[in-house]
Amino acid sequence: IYVEETILSLPMILINAGHRGILAEMTPAELVRILRPTPVNVAIER
Repeated sequence: IYVEETILSLPMILINAGHRGILAEMTPAELVRILRPTPVNVAIER
């Protein structure tokens, strides 16, 4: 599992909760604790 590292500085994030139209709101810290993703920097600077 990968996560764009820039979103880790946001206060809250929404992720797909598995069903169409269902989102889970959580802090980035909760996401990291639960999923243990690998942070990556894939954003394209303009």
